[in-house]
Amino acid sequence: MPADVVKSLSALAERLVALADEDVSLRTELRRLAQAVLTATETAEAGDRSEEDQALDASSPVREADSVAEAAGRDAEASSAGDRWGEAAGETLPELALGRSTPPTEPPHLSYPARWAAPGDADFPLIEQRCRLKAEGARWAANRRQRLAQGANFATDIEPVDRDIIARAKSLPDCFLWMCHPSGPSPADLRLYDVVAGCFENVADVLAVLKDIQDDPELLANEYEQALDLLAAAQSALRVAIAALDGPSDSEQLKVFNWLKATASEHQIFIQRHMRADDPADPWQWTELATRIEALDARLQETRRRAKQHRKRMGKIRHKLSLLDHEPQNTKEHWRILIATVEELINDGLPPSNRELRELLLPAIDNLPEFPEYPPGFQRVLQEMDRFMAICPPSDPPSDSPPTPEVREVRQLLEGRALILIGGDRRRPAQQALIDAFGLSDLIWIETREHQSIEVFEPYVARPDVAAVVLAIRWSSHAFGEVREFCDRHAKPLVRLPAGYSPNQLAVQILTQCSERLALA
Repeated sequence: MPADVVKSLSALAERLVALADEDVSLRTELRRLAQAVLTATETAEAGDRSEEDQALDASSPVREADSVAEAAGRDAEASSAGDRWGEAAGETLPELALGRSTPPTEPPHLSYPARWAAPGDADFPLIEQRCRLKAEGARWAANRRQRLAQGANFATDIEPVDRDIIARAKSLPDCFLWMCHPSGPSPADLRLYDVVAGCFENVADVLAVLKDIQDDPELLANEYEQALDLLAAAQSALRVAIAALDGPSDSEQLKVFNWLKATASEHQIFIQRHMRADDPADPWQWTELATRIEALDARLQETRRRAKQHRKRMGKIRHKLSLLDHEPQNTKEHWRILIATVEELINDGLPPSNRELRELLLPAIDNLPEFPEYPPGFQRVLQEMDRFMAICPPSDPPSDSPPTPEVREVRQLLEGRALILIGGDRRRPAQQALIDAFGLSDLIWIETREHQSIEVFEPYVARPDVAAVVLAIRWSSHAFGEVREFCDRHAKPLVRLPAGYSPNQLAVQILTQCSERLALA
């Protein structure tokens, strides 16, 4: 056969296969043609064969065994003759392998239609677009049939919509609206088309959610597996709905299904439901599934809103902290705004122990001015910071700088005596630093907890070696008046400590509040 004819036939066959992949009726007619050709060739072969050959086909098992024995004998004779001929010709004939098993060979490479392959994550927007257009096409298919049944004018009412939706489908790669094709399904119950449309929209909605998660995986990782479960249900319901409509296998459903299998295998995620043919999702429940998808999307948007507010407030805190050194005259106002911003973060769900917030506030917290009271969220942040400092004190070595005049003066007042510190978590380095700076015989650090009884404080306050009581008001859960009663009863001065535990800060507060009483004592 001429080469140009063979080439033309090959091109024609490839074109027919491509068209049949999208056209149900053409695919059916090609199958019928192929079956007719097979039937015709089988009939011709049967007519060409001799009556003896046809009789052998219906022979008994004994006759078949005899035939096999005779064939084996002929093979042996042929082999012997061949050996003699080969010897005479000086050549070795290939060894006969009759009856031996053939060596294993690699299976042939199979190529599948592109619509069966699992898409990459980058294909999600395109699959989403095609699903939404197919949902519109399904609803138009039902509406079209209703209008035609009611006598609508085809030229004015039907054809313009047909042209528009087909043109939009052609603008998308590999988008075949099988439901709008003349050979598309025509069910008696047109509500099936509405179910198919809802299922297509559910698949598109979950793909949009997954795209959002993949754009911000660190923020939205907790919702990833939930989205996979919803996508498994959506694609399964779509497959069942199309089958109920007597429609073809849909390329979008196949791609999504294959992507789910590949993703679950790659990330070792177990998708519990709707990934097997015997565990189908109910397409008639597509509205309930749509509600679940919408709820997940709402949670994602709320998470993103909080993250945006979190970044904005953290930036505000950084800005105010930077102003503390440059605008000392407005220190208290800057701290007031800082405290309110921290309170907003805590009320919006940020843990009081948040590392980012702690690392921002720690360098400046000892300079926090005294306020009548602190909001509950900010108070919890202070407690968590104090607890962290008790467990993980600074690794910097103590400073070798000489003590300040205030520290030297307080040392003269307290040397050899004990001091009580109430509030917060005991920091051993800070405790030892105060003992060394003031020459104390002991620093009795009483840690406080919520709803703790204050009766346990009095025996310590009554000790004769205790010179004064220091109340760390930032970290103490007890009111100033309750502690003052014990101090007045045992004639011990009470020092309010609004800031940190450093010797310099405590020395200033002691001199300001009770230096005269300590000097008289």
